[in-house]
Amino acid sequence: MKYMGRVVIRMALLVVGAVGVALIWNAFSPWGIPLKGQWDERVGVVTPTPSDESAGRILQTVEAAHLLWEEGAVFLDARYPSSYAQSHIKGAVSFSVYDFDTLFFDFMDRYPPETPFVIYCSGRLCDESHRLAEMLTQEGYTSLRVFADGIPAWVAMGLPVEGEEGE
Repeated sequence: MKYMGRVVIRMALLVVGAVGVALIWNAFSPWGIPLKGQWDERVGVVTPTPSDESAGRILQTVEAAHLLWEEGAVFLDARYPSSYAQSHIKGAVSFSVYDFDTLFFDFMDRYPPETPFVIYCSGRLCDESHRLAEMLTQEGYTSLRVFADGIPAWVAMGLPVEGEEGE
């Protein structure tokens, strides 16, 4: 009986230690899972509690994004280049969040910081557009909007697309 008590205590300590290490790893990882924050997918991607600035830049409807598209805002596709090649919003520029470091200097030469941008990815549960918006904000870009519904909603509304599947 005494032996079983020691085993249970060791197992409990092992579990507590593993959970502690996991929480510490999650806290310092750039891709960590938010433990508290915005969890309602109708509002947008699951994120840590958004700041007033980042919450205010989210376009919640296709109509709002389409209006900016008609006004000439530059649309940035934050997905992988292969996804962009398959289908993207007509006229959108591929700027994969995964290639930010390689693409940024050419991007900076082409677009001044005050250029109006709409950034999108694969829908409300995709965080690539939010991450790209944060990265561009840190580099001094000021006129950024994130299209929450992304390419799936754009396609569903029958709006113009390009690419292998869109032409």
